[in-house]
Amino acid sequence: MIKASKQVFIELWESLYLILRLSVYETKSRYSMQYFGYLWEIITPIIQIAIYWLVFGFGLRAGRDVGDVPFLPWLVSGIVPWFFFGPAIVSGSRSVFSKIALVSKMSFPISTIPAYVILSELYRHVAMVVIAFILMMAFGISEGWNILFLPYLLFSALAFLYAFALLTSALATIIRDFQNLLSQIIRMMLYLLPIFWQPSGKLELILMANPLYYLVEGYRSMFLGTDWIMQNLTYGLYFWGFTLVTFLIGSAIHVRFRRYFIDYI
Repeated sequence: MIKASKQVFIELWESLYLILRLSVYETKSRYSMQYFGYLWEIITPIIQIAIYWLVFGFGLRAGRDVGDVPFLPWLVSGIVPWFFFGPAIVSGSRSVFSKIALVSKMSFPISTIPAYVILSELYRHVAMVVIAFILMMAFGISEGWNILFLPYLLFSALAFLYAFALLTSALATIIRDFQNLLSQIIRMMLYLLPIFWQPSGKLELILMANPLYYLVEGYRSMFLGTDWIMQNLTYGLYFWGFTLVTFLIGSAIHVRFRRYFIDYI
């Protein structure tokens, strides 16, 4: 596992410039034939937020705040990171299967495919983070020094998403049904994370086994200016341990089977 992980890391480092270029190309090509182009990356999540705000904020909660925070900024602080995690997990898992033909035309490591596909989702995320900051200011919410956690959270999200995609992209290429299963799990995950509600007690402890829980609450802590990240350093160690193990396993499976990926297409 260590040898495979080192090999993957070296491939990523040596192909860093290529990953950046391909991620930009991936983003541009996604909306190349549409009038609004990249604006759809912003318009779509804003429309979704408006719908969730009406359904959960006014429909189910009758306009009540969450503690001393209005529901809209509380919702946005949790759902903005999900708009990055959800699509990145799905697209990352199918990245090798859908892009394997590209490798036959260009000479670069297959391990870079999940990396540039995930990175292409990051550009929209950065734009949504900026919009979220503007919303927080409009509601008089100050992040204070917690804004310094943003680079850490971005790096944490990218590290986990790539480690997870390295594993799932290999499994999805070898086992076709895995992609469908993962898509269903991601749909359920939206409601099993603290995005629309606040779990407590034993249920919260169970849900915290999901490393995405750490990232969602971390982003919310950063946006709302709370001390959640510093108060949960042990949970942070669990998150990084989970990410490291996932990367080790994903690297081993990826390196072991990638020479056969073309046979599964």
